[in-house]
Amino acid sequence: MFVPMLIPCLVSAESSSQWVKYPGNPLLSPTSGAWDSGFTTAPVVLYDGASYRMWYDGGHATATGIGFANSTDGIQWKKYPGPVLLPGPPGSWDSSQIQLGSVLWNGTMFLMAYRGENTTTFQNGAIGVAGSLDGISWIKYSGNPVLTSSDVHVTIGRPFALRWQITYNMWYAGRSATSAPISIFYATSSNGITWTKWPSPVISPSSNPNLWDSASVTSPSVVRVGLRFGLWYTGLNQSGTTPQIGYATSTDGATWNKTLTPVLSPGPQGSWDSAGVEQPDVVNGANGYMMYYDGFNETSPPNIGLALAPQNFNVPELPVPQVGLLIAVLACATVCFARRRV
Repeated sequence: MFVPMLIPCLVSAESSSQWVKYPGNPLLSPTSGAWDSGFTTAPVVLYDGASYRMWYDGGHATATGIGFANSTDGIQWKKYPGPVLLPGPPGSWDSSQIQLGSVLWNGTMFLMAYRGENTTTFQNGAIGVAGSLDGISWIKYSGNPVLTSSDVHVTIGRPFALRWQITYNMWYAGRSATSAPISIFYATSSNGITWTKWPSPVISPSSNPNLWDSASVTSPSVVRVGLRFGLWYTGLNQSGTTPQIGYATSTDGATWNKTLTPVLSPGPQGSWDSAGVEQPDVVNGANGYMMYYDGFNETSPPNIGLALAPQNFNVPELPVPQVGLLIAVLACATVCFARRRV
C-alpha cells in the first residue's frame, strides 16, 4: 500500500540560498519525437519510503497532457511512454487542454485535481477531479467540472486541494475581471464536489510595482502543519517574463502573510533556468527535503529540476507577522472527493 512519507519541515527564507539547486539539473526534459517533445512542467512528486512518483504537464505545439515518471532515488527518472491523462473528447468541458493541479493519496486511491478548458462553454477554464488506483490509469469524475467561473472571477487557473478535519479546501489562480491581475482564490466544501467560493482573492500581487510578484501570483501549492497553512506560489514582476517562487503562511487558509522576497530565483545567465523558475512541489525524500520545480531559459523549452534543503536544516516556527522568515512546511494532507471518492 502506498503511504506518502510527508513529515513537516521548517525552512528559513532569508534568502533563496537555503535551497541548493541540484548540480545535475534538469532532471526531466522533453523527449524528442514523443508526446512531450515541447515542454515538461508543473511537477507533482510523492515518495513512499522506497520509490518516487512524479506527474507533470507535457506536450507540444498541438497537444497537451499529463505524464508520469518513477524513480528509485528522486534523481534518475523513467518516463511512462505516453500521457496518463488527456483532454476529453470533442464537445466535453476539457476538450481543448488540461493542466495538472495536485495529486495525493487518500489511503485508498490517488486523487487528482486538474484544470481543463474548451473553446465554447469553458474557454476561461474550470476545475475537475479524477481518481486512480495505480497513478497511471485515471477515471475522470462523471460530474466534472466541480468548480467553474462566475461573477467572482472570469478566469480559473491551476487548483490545489486538500482536506483538513471535516472541510475540503481549494486554492486556485484566477482573475476577478478581464482587466484584473491574476490572483489566488479560495473555496471550501463539505464533500469535495459542491464548493463555496470566497468573494475576493486571498493572495494578490504586491501593490508595490517594484517587487518581484507585483504583476501576478499563480500556481498555489498548500500544505498544513500544526496550526498553520503554508503556500508556495509563482510570482511575476511587472515585466511579466521572470517567474520566481514565493511563500505565504496562514492560520485559517484565507488570510495570508507573504514573505517579501522569493524563496527560489532564476539561475545565472546561460543556465537552464536563467529566465524563470516556477510551480514548485516539495517532498520529504530519502536524504532530506526536495523541491521539484520547472524552469526555462531564453533558448530552451521548460524542463523540471530539483533544489535541496540543507541536511538537518530546521528553524523554529515564528509568529505570522515576522515576514522576514519563511516557514516552508510539508505535512500529511488528504484530498477526498465525494461520490465514489473521486
